[in-house]
Amino acid sequence: MPLVTVITPTRNRLAVLPRAVASVLGQTMPDLQLVVVDDGSSDGTAEFLDSVADSRLTVLRQEHSGVSVARNAGLAVAQGELVAYLDSDNTWSPEFLEVMTGELRETDVLAYCNRHLFLLDGPLDDARVVARKTHAPSYNPAALLRHNSIDTNVMLHRRSVIDEVGGFDEDLHRLVDWDLVVRIVLRHPFAVRHVDQVLCDYHYYRAAQLPSITNGHFSDAHLESLFGIGPRDPVDAQVLAKIEAVRAAGR
Repeated sequence: MPLVTVITPTRNRLAVLPRAVASVLGQTMPDLQLVVVDDGSSDGTAEFLDSVADSRLTVLRQEHSGVSVARNAGLAVAQGELVAYLDSDNTWSPEFLEVMTGELRETDVLAYCNRHLFLLDGPLDDARVVARKTHAPSYNPAALLRHNSIDTNVMLHRRSVIDEVGGFDEDLHRLVDWDLVVRIVLRHPFAVRHVDQVLCDYHYYRAAQLPSITNGHFSDAHLESLFGIGPRDPVDAQVLAKIEAVRAAGR
């Protein structure tokens, strides 16, 4: 049996799915099972997955039912003692699984790491980086009861904890990662480990380029605000004008 099962749900992401699959199959810790759940794609995803010659890949196909149904289908066939998740528009560093499995202590049920956030624009096959930031939240179980700071793409958990708390809530359309993490934290508040390394690249695309669970609910203006490149507050403009005046006087 593999040590880790990686679950990747996907739907009509052929433009970026090969990158995610390569990110998993190219891990320096190769003892893994990759379960890709095709959630009713119609863009050639099936043909691409059929072309991947790697015995570690398991492909499940279902009618379009949503990301939570897809992840739960992956959990149902997971063979690994540990489980990780990578969405089809994101990637890991090659050492993600090696580091995360090495850092997970015997008493831990879940570990998570930091991630780079990228805002991308342009054609999917040649997208340019508009902005980037690093997301590195320390572990705070009380804060997790108010907002989520642990994304599915950066966490590794024991398969057995799903038997305790249940899988993904198929009635939720957003924040399914928060819902799962909170159920784990409420049961095991002192068995969660923060690995303070950046091991995941998380990609935001303009909504018109690649609608996703996140992008589908946020406008481009909201995404720009998230990265600090949206319209400035009027008072900001006043202060910036004063700064520029001082700089000009010193030239």
